[in-house]
Amino acid sequence: MRELIHQVIDWIYPPRCMACHNPLPLQDTARRKLWLCVYCEKLFISLETPGCSICSAPISEGVETCASCYGKNFSFIHNRSGFAYEGLVRDLIRDIKFRQRKYVAQGLGRLWATFLKDSIPKDTILVPLPMHEKKRRRRGFDQAQIIAHAISEATGIKTANVLERTQNTPPQSGLHPQQRIENVKGAFRIKEKDASLVARQNIVLIDDIYTTGASLNECAKVLKISEAAHVYAMTLAIAIKESDTQDDDDAN
Repeated sequence: MRELIHQVIDWIYPPRCMACHNPLPLQDTARRKLWLCVYCEKLFISLETPGCSICSAPISEGVETCASCYGKNFSFIHNRSGFAYEGLVRDLIRDIKFRQRKYVAQGLGRLWATFLKDSIPKDTILVPLPMHEKKRRRRGFDQAQIIAHAISEATGIKTANVLERTQNTPPQSGLHPQQRIENVKGAFRIKEKDASLVARQNIVLIDDIYTTGASLNECAKVLKISEAAHVYAMTLAIAIKESDTQDDDDAN
């Protein structure tokens, strides 16, 4: 009966590509999970590696770190991003954040996971960067959790929501890098019941966008204080510093 109900719903409201909004074939389960038609999937080009040794932003040949990361100390070892935060990727992430389109987060997470299947060590735990409860209730979901779950499905690596956001901080948009650091200082903690899950574990923090990494770094500090062995970061997209994308960092 449930399957029949789903078929009727799909017939009335056929699933559509999250990019071009054309109907997806009802029989193509893979397309429907990605929320992408075969044509639009080709528009997604993953970032070439290696980039900056810290944030993964594209850099000139022979340079190890980008200007934004040079000389700074980070509590995570490095970030790896799937796509540049521009064009179609930027539009779709805005659909998630400002139009509450949960299915876009699911589709992007699953798409990104196809590039990651063999690149994450198995002895790690995926930890999504948490959204404050008030903001999560307004949006109806936490996109970092959805993305982490998609990666977990593709790789078999477990997720653990061990972090919580204790302060409903103002958006990072419009703040310069030092203000961003101060804005999220003390805004995260390990859930008391999950403290034992962190000690001596290798952690991969998951989020949607990397710009300055202020929130990711604050979370990494908390994890290291709780004796995590190594902390890495992975973000769906990275804002390229030469573009005008500086205003969206860690906005959740």
